[in-house]
Amino acid sequence: MALPAALMVDQSMRSVPPDGSRWGEFVGFQNYHRVLTSDVVWHSVFVTVVFTGGFVLVSTGIGLGMALLLNQAFFGRSLLRAVLVIPWACPWLIAGIVWKWFVDGDVGGLNSVLYRLGVVDDYVNFLASPTWALIVVVLAAAWRQASLVALLLLAGLQTMPPELQQAAAIDGAGVMQRFWHMTLPWLRPVMAIVTVLNLVYGLMQFDLVYTMTQGGPADATTLTSILIYKQMFTYTNLGAGSAIATVLAAMAATAGYVAVKVIYRRVEL
Repeated sequence: MALPAALMVDQSMRSVPPDGSRWGEFVGFQNYHRVLTSDVVWHSVFVTVVFTGGFVLVSTGIGLGMALLLNQAFFGRSLLRAVLVIPWACPWLIAGIVWKWFVDGDVGGLNSVLYRLGVVDDYVNFLASPTWALIVVVLAAAWRQASLVALLLLAGLQTMPPELQQAAAIDGAGVMQRFWHMTLPWLRPVMAIVTVLNLVYGLMQFDLVYTMTQGGPADATTLTSILIYKQMFTYTNLGAGSAIATVLAAMAATAGYVAVKVIYRRVEL
């Protein structure tokens, strides 16, 4: 049987020590050197960064829109607020299974809708395309996370005194002016928390993506977390897997620190 493409590319990351050393022997920083010079690892880092960027932007954008909508007074608002909890309460694994069925190339609901609308001439296997597979897993993860973002931002909006908006409206400020100069600055502390949470969830994501694609096709969705899993439990390469995990933890810590420094500033209204 032919070796998987990822394993063929990076033969140095086998379960057998490449330098001929015995198991249990101290190898210093050799695992980190192999990891940091591996094309497979850097490809997974690139995919992880793209996935995390899309995940943060889409989930935050959808969550902010839902929070602004549910902050308004209209009939049925309480019911919609209760329904908002459902996606967040859904485990990542279940969300992955549901979305895999939804975008299935044979019986998926998404294909059925697109076909009936005339958007596609035949059913499309989205998860078989490297580009579409990455887009779909980003959307699936963002769908699950957007409800949590909406809940947190809605809580922040509820603490905003309505007199501020009323006074600004009386002074002639339009809807967009109030949004950019009042609502967003007020939500900045909450946005910092949301961004850090989303960065951590995105960088550490495993369950949903592995359930939907197992890292394929052609390693297009092989996140760093999936590469860690494969190295440690598929190839039993604990040294390389642990080194990659350390790199991933450093990425998450750095991203969280930068997000807090950039977003969280004291706001004076």
